[in-house]
Amino acid sequence: MILVLASIIAVFLAGSTCGIFAMLVIGIHAEERRAMRGGGASSRAGAASRRLLSTRTCDDVPARVTAGR
Repeated sequence: MILVLASIIAVFLAGSTCGIFAMLVIGIHAEERRAMRGGGASSRAGAASRRLLSTRTCDDVPARVTAGR
């Protein structure tokens, strides 16, 4: 009985997590589309998602040249 309850709770938590993640992805995608079309003032979520999606990784940064001292 405990195993059945634990599995039901695990399935519920997994579904909730997947649902929250899907809503987050869909919201960011909708915000990006609205920003690209120029549909009014940008929101805080749109600005944050644009900043996150436009960040560079360490692979993009050119190698630094050390000073010859």
